[in-house]
Amino acid sequence: MCSKQIRHILELTPQERKEFVDSFDSVICDCDGVLWTVFEPIAGVAEALATLQTHGKTIRYITNNSVRSFDSYATQFQSLGVSLEPSDIIHPALSVVRYLKSVSFEGLIYCIATESFKTVLREAGFVLLDGPSDPVEESFKKIIATVHDRSPVRAVIVDVDFNANYPKLLRAELYLKNDPNCLLIAGATDKLLHAKRDFDLIGPGYFLDILEQATGRKAIVLGKPGVPLAEQVLVLYAVGSPRRVLFVGDMPGQDVAFGSCCGFQKLLVLSGGTSRQEMMQLKDPDCVPDYYADSLADIVRLFQ
Repeated sequence: MCSKQIRHILELTPQERKEFVDSFDSVICDCDGVLWTVFEPIAGVAEALATLQTHGKTIRYITNNSVRSFDSYATQFQSLGVSLEPSDIIHPALSVVRYLKSVSFEGLIYCIATESFKTVLREAGFVLLDGPSDPVEESFKKIIATVHDRSPVRAVIVDVDFNANYPKLLRAELYLKNDPNCLLIAGATDKLLHAKRDFDLIGPGYFLDILEQATGRKAIVLGKPGVPLAEQVLVLYAVGSPRRVLFVGDMPGQDVAFGSCCGFQKLLVLSGGTSRQEMMQLKDPDCVPDYYADSLADIVRLFQ
């Protein structure tokens, strides 16, 4: 059982509510499970975002989901009455681009990710290899001929890939083993992708584990809860006082842990991939939120 008392924001006394509201100037929100399910907006979220803005709170967004393009996000936010600017949202593909530019990366990249993710990297000027995506004949000769590539790959990047397969992992492993200076970079490291209530998908974190164990490398993680991402966010949004930021998410292992990494206050909402029972059983202090709510819609009642 969790040893820390986690308060529901609507169970705070009037004085505690005022102190809580006055304790942060800006809000950084996860998207999936907080603003919407995979399929539709969560009830009351549009009103909650409007309420925060009305009371002078700056709102920005961060997600581990690079499957959507920016245009897709902009359309989704429009349904919530939010006009999204590119600088308002961070996702792993953009974070990877920022990191590669910060280290003046040059060379070939092998990328296991969605087309949307790869498009962001290509538009930023990077040269990518990917695949194989087609089935390979079940023969050692065929698989070796397929994956044993001598291309001078300087970085392997792993994110969500709905078409991930064994040959791709073998190819990534060979690139990393053949060149000790080849970078291993990860976007999203989620072990589970929450689609809807009682329905989760295997996440890219398991595939990353395979590569880390096979090569003895540790990835540079540019999705939540990676430390390099936390460093980016603090600089990008010029965060001078981390405790003046409220981070809102629905997953302890990604969102709350990321908030802890940044030094933010942490609000866990139960509208996504975590139940109250699961929250109360958390043991890792970095994954335990400061507050919780049934959904972001509770913000409206909080200010009332």
